[in-house]
Amino acid sequence: MLNTYCATCGAVNHIGEEFCIGCSANLALQPTAAPFPPDDSRPANSHEWQPFQNPLRSFSAIGPFGVGNVLSSSLSIFFKNIWLVTKIVFVVVAPFEIFKAVSFAQGRQDWQTTLLTLLLGATCNVLIAPALIYTVMKVLETGRAPGVNESFRWGLTKIWSLAICAGIAWALQVLGYVLCIIPGIIVSLTLALVYPVAILEKEPAQEVLRRSSTLTRGHRLEILIAGIGLGLVVGAIGLPFGFLMANVDWPPLGVVGGIIVDILEQAFTVLSLVMYLSLIHTPRQGRLPLPLSN
Repeated sequence: MLNTYCATCGAVNHIGEEFCIGCSANLALQPTAAPFPPDDSRPANSHEWQPFQNPLRSFSAIGPFGVGNVLSSSLSIFFKNIWLVTKIVFVVVAPFEIFKAVSFAQGRQDWQTTLLTLLLGATCNVLIAPALIYTVMKVLETGRAPGVNESFRWGLTKIWSLAICAGIAWALQVLGYVLCIIPGIIVSLTLALVYPVAILEKEPAQEVLRRSSTLTRGHRLEILIAGIGLGLVVGAIGLPFGFLMANVDWPPLGVVGGIIVDILEQAFTVLSLVMYLSLIHTPRQGRLPLPLSN
């Protein structure tokens, strides 16, 4: 079937549709010739496609919130787009894994190297998450896969706000685990949606934390079970690589194994996004959990 591209957001629409599936713009009022070709060669500016233009839109790939639904949806989305995930992760973590393998191969396992490794790992995560969420959102909303450059170009605009929110969330979680294991778990579940909220909604840090708390309220046990379930699946897949990395002292294998483990860990980013997209449509006394600002 022929498609037309929305001049406002770039979403793919079937010929004959009156309103854009991505931003609800009136397609009849737009130029006949679509300005955005499917090869994503348009410039990075305010007219480029943006995710989440219609927050009230639901997705057929994501069912109502529930442990089974979010787990199956997350695994399906993750593995269907595994090549896109691999490309995004590889660009960021390959240099990091090489640095880690070289450092540990030379016996540099002092606290400075360990701290630097942790900081670099956290930085990689902050760099990957916006690009990955952009990629998944574009696939869900338009049916088209963006290029790696496009994903990182958009993702870099969200780095600072995400880094601030993630830093606060990590500090609160560490404090919770230091005080006692249970408070740490509760804080982690409360802030489980910080990444998608910080990336997709235009809110200051304190509002991002509050929004995650509001959305997860009443569902934290289900979020915990979903996280454990995904952890078991990811752990089962990554176990052979972890075993080889622990028992075979060969740096190239460590690099490859580390990259594979980093790729698998992004399933949790997808899970967070799926839970967010599901929970914003979960009624609370007949309403959405909280009005969306986008």
